[in-house]
Amino acid sequence: MILLRLSTEINTVTVEIEGEANDLDQIQEAWESFILATYQVETGCRPTSIKDLDIHRQNICAPIVEVL
Repeated sequence: MILLRLSTEINTVTVEIEGEANDLDQIQEAWESFILATYQVETGCRPTSIKDLDIHRQNICAPIVEVL
């Protein structure tokens, strides 16, 4: 059993997914739920296409680059 906790803050709203997973499929399912929840908090609506969700996923997973 793996304990999962995915959390981030978007526009002062904390988005958090917590649970347990027994295999990689359950971890993937939790990750997809997290991506959908963060998209909905950020945009205020459900995605209209898979492409919208893919772009959001890429933005969430992009490395943070600090410019000095």
